[in-house]
Amino acid sequence: MNLYSQSVVLDYKTKSKSNEIERTYLLDLLRARMSNKFKQEFIFVVEHFKVSGDYAWFRGTAKRKDGKEIELTEDIAYDCCHVEALYKKNNGKWQISESAAFSTDVWWDGIQQRYPKAPKEIFQE
Repeated sequence: MNLYSQSVVLDYKTKSKSNEIERTYLLDLLRARMSNKFKQEFIFVVEHFKVSGDYAWFRGTAKRKDGKEIELTEDIAYDCCHVEALYKKNNGKWQISESAAFSTDVWWDGIQQRYPKAPKEIFQE
């Protein structure tokens, strides 16, 4: 029996009073990472965001906070504007384990094998 499949799964797709602080914190972690990499400020359209135990899985679309077109380096291939991130809580503090923005491949393929303790339900629609 898999103990992790019995976890409570919280859906953070929509901000609510009960998830607002944690949801905002998680999105701000990703926002900071993207801001450092792309030198632009982002907001997200959340398409999927589930949390269970010490893991969270986010999938969404990035937009520039100022409403302008996202500027990407032309010498690198990008598929704008999707973003994905796997979070893991370490010592009670959320951290991004893996993430990618505008990837041209399905980088998260096999992520459940790389993180076998992550409840499979967080990846499901």
